[in-house]
Amino acid sequence: MDLTVPVIPTRLLTAAEHILERFPFFAVTLHQGFYWYYFMPNKNPLEVYPEISSPCAYIHPKKGANGYLFKILYTEQRIAIEFFHALTDGTGALVFLKSLVAEYLRLSGREIGEDPQVLLANSKMDPLEAEDSFERYYTPRKSVFGSESSAYHLPSSGGLTDKVQVISARIKIEDLKKISSFHQVTITEYLVAELLDAMQRVQEAKVKNPKKFKPVRISVPVNIRKIFGSKSLRNFTLFVVVGIDVRLGHYEFEEILEQVMHQLRSSINAKTLGRQVTRNVAGRRHPLMRYAPNVFKRPLMKLLSDTYGDGIYSTTLSNIGNVTLPSGMHEVVDRLDFFLSPSKKNKTSCAAVGANGYLTLNFTSILAERTDFEREALSALVTKGIPVEVATNRTIQKD
Repeated sequence: MDLTVPVIPTRLLTAAEHILERFPFFAVTLHQGFYWYYFMPNKNPLEVYPEISSPCAYIHPKKGANGYLFKILYTEQRIAIEFFHALTDGTGALVFLKSLVAEYLRLSGREIGEDPQVLLANSKMDPLEAEDSFERYYTPRKSVFGSESSAYHLPSSGGLTDKVQVISARIKIEDLKKISSFHQVTITEYLVAELLDAMQRVQEAKVKNPKKFKPVRISVPVNIRKIFGSKSLRNFTLFVVVGIDVRLGHYEFEEILEQVMHQLRSSINAKTLGRQVTRNVAGRRHPLMRYAPNVFKRPLMKLLSDTYGDGIYSTTLSNIGNVTLPSGMHEVVDRLDFFLSPSKKNKTSCAAVGANGYLTLNFTSILAERTDFEREALSALVTKGIPVEVATNRTIQKD
């Protein structure tokens, strides 16, 4: 959150210490056992850190943040948090951030209104907030492991970098609402379609032989708390993979929109997503997996991750939605940003969040020079009459 008031590090640390008492399930360290990784309570002092130019930097599980699996960052007028995904997802992180900023502003003398996503430091924790909802909503099913071909991935020409590169696009929500309504789709569906179309054009430009084309797919994280009735603030997100098989020919934008709309809407329901819940839990419940030593388990988990995860989609779009802010906070929050860490397989990721009338779409990448995917996606919006304000931390702009 970018604020219109100064951030005082000592006051921010006090606010963080107050709020962490309300989120004890985040005050943990990660340990490696013989069979499993596991969490243990962390009693180390909490710290806050000056922000650097690149988000989503590696957090060492022991040394990175005094053993904590999250890191609170600040600049003169910004408060940010980075989370290890095993601890929570975008929704849980957002609740923590809103609660932290609200507590900071209270310590600064401001009165903050009520908000369901702002938890008071002295309020009582609901035990359901700390539950593992995957275990709670697990139902034994057969045939939970399907098969999917590998997707197209952006090439690494130009090299990779260990500092995440960001291209940030700020767009008026009203403009996106108008064009989405015209196509009778949601904003998320519209953005997914634009990204698929951009990735299709990149593949067509870079892969000269159509016989070597691969499907283009996007992973769309879904907050499934409402679907299953969960109150957990721990990680409870599943992914819907939607896409087009360009081996069948070029898809026009209207065709892509139709595919996205039907694939997303038919997949976001308790039965379809319940299959994923079962798949996530079944693996760790199986006796051979449960009691296999970590030294054997890690390569198998990596294989499963590649087969059912990064390998089958080209990139990710995580839209955390439009964030409301309570009185007292709304007046001083100038901007809200959301960044998703890219991976070695999917070298560019996309994350969106709305606040104060603007949607911010952040492309994060470990590609040192290539920006053709981002350029294709944002140019398409501008061509369709949607003004886009772009900023970046890149120093080299090449393809």
